[in-house]
Amino acid sequence: MQRITEKSDVYSYGVVLLEVLTGRHPLDPSLPGGAHLVQWVREHLSNKRDPMDLLDSRLQGQPDSQIQEMIQALAISVLCVSPRPHDRPTMKDVVALLKEIRRSVIDEPKPSSTSTAAASPVRTLDLQGSSTCSFAMSDCSS
Repeated sequence: MQRITEKSDVYSYGVVLLEVLTGRHPLDPSLPGGAHLVQWVREHLSNKRDPMDLLDSRLQGQPDSQIQEMIQALAISVLCVSPRPHDRPTMKDVVALLKEIRRSVIDEPKPSSTSTAAASPVRTLDLQGSSTCSFAMSDCSS
């Protein structure tokens, strides 16, 4: 038996968030090789495959800003299900990360017809008790 801790609660929250974003159950029989949802997501990302392919097909086709929010939420869920409990954020940090996603969309400058589109900066937050994580999927999935 394992003790229930805040870090195990964070893991569970990450699994629920993955369920919402992927539209799959943790033990979905359609996952390749009978993989668990967390294992499937980790393998997908470690193989440098497109995170968009993980999203529930019913969520795709949304405006780009909403797709980016979902990809960022996916990055947060991957942090939550980190194999090492010490690497998982606190729920307070998860809430801050989720709020930052929304703030980044609200604060984005509107493109003007006279300027060229510049790449948006990667946002970085210092997490209490965890490593710093940017919203870039490649930085959060390792």
